[in-house]
Amino acid sequence: MYETALQNATRYAERQGIQLIDQLGSGLDGIVLTTNRQSAVKALRYRTQYEREKSVYLRLEKNGVGTIGGFNIPRLIGCHDDFMVVEMEVVSPPFIVDFAGAYLDEEPDFPPEILRDWIAEKREQFGSRWPAVRSAIAEFRQHGIHIVDAKPGNVMFS
Repeated sequence: MYETALQNATRYAERQGIQLIDQLGSGLDGIVLTTNRQSAVKALRYRTQYEREKSVYLRLEKNGVGTIGGFNIPRLIGCHDDFMVVEMEVVSPPFIVDFAGAYLDEEPDFPPEILRDWIAEKREQFGSRWPAVRSAIAEFRQHGIHIVDAKPGNVMFS
């Protein structure tokens, strides 16, 4: 399932003269690996998710954003369009990561019942910390970034 993404991450690392160390995570969108230069390489499986991830990092970089709502946001180090790879710095909690599901400049057109269910699910996942996550999501929107994949693992508290 991740064979092509892993090959692309390896090819990117070779071109950058870096070594891939450990797998940080994987999901439907791709695979994330640490490197020997204190960065993370995310190789995505689908063009749409790659473009979203890259575009969010470029928007945050353009706006000089390093934190949102008290959460650290990784800085973009590099990317490669052919390999669909994004390299970003590794950040310590509290952080928000994984922007492959984000929308830029347009809110996703979810029916009200889907949005209601999503909010209920997030309240359950984050419990008493949901207001902090909700506030960070609102701050992302001020930059034209609409986060839909807020979940434990992508949002970590210290």
